[in-house]
Amino acid sequence: MEPKKMNTSFLYVTVLTILLSLGLALFLRSNAFAVQRVSVQGLNLITENEILKLSDGIQGQNLLLFDRKALEYKISLHPLVKSVQFQRKLPQTLVIQVTERTPAALVVVPRGVLEVDSEGTFLRRLESWPKSDYPVISGIELSDTVGPGQNLANPLLNAALRLLGQAPPELVIQIGELNVNAIEQITLFLTSGVEVRLGQANDWADKLQALYQLISDNGYTSIQQGVRYIDFTAAKPVIGR
Repeated sequence: MEPKKMNTSFLYVTVLTILLSLGLALFLRSNAFAVQRVSVQGLNLITENEILKLSDGIQGQNLLLFDRKALEYKISLHPLVKSVQFQRKLPQTLVIQVTERTPAALVVVPRGVLEVDSEGTFLRRLESWPKSDYPVISGIELSDTVGPGQNLANPLLNAALRLLGQAPPELVIQIGELNVNAIEQITLFLTSGVEVRLGQANDWADKLQALYQLISDNGYTSIQQGVRYIDFTAAKPVIGR
């Protein structure tokens, strides 16, 4: 009799487990977890309405079971979206956390101004000058067939962006224009009007740090009004007046 009782108990437990699992599955798929509210965080350049339009159709879907990859792909089609994460706030709120691509420089083209990020991605075409100022990259020609969100894949642009990425942030805000020629020789024009000849290199960090220290020095600031250029192409920087 003992084995029979054990078999019966095992059967009861198995049936109960199946029923509980089925009930839980049905509960999780019920309208109790249907998305009723969508919140968007992390926006600075993009409007909330733009993200909500891209996530159209998510409301009413199950908060726990919606297709995350499909929604992430749709939102990532926006040229200013770098990455997307989702947070569920039970029972019915979906939080979309957006990491934006941020402009690193401007490129003047025949039909306006292009914003590009540090990776050379074309973010937006502007018809007028932006409120937030960034260094202007000149001396390059870009194809007019590319669209927002595409990488421009231009070697001269990449060289200029590489330099900006190696510059101290305090120096970047003083760079008004960055000109790069066909052999990737780079010249800076500071917002003070001073021309800085940097020449050609792959690693700019040392020169840029030296430039920042030079223009921050009290001795330089006392003669800045008379400085026309700073030449870093020689072994030691030369100040031209």
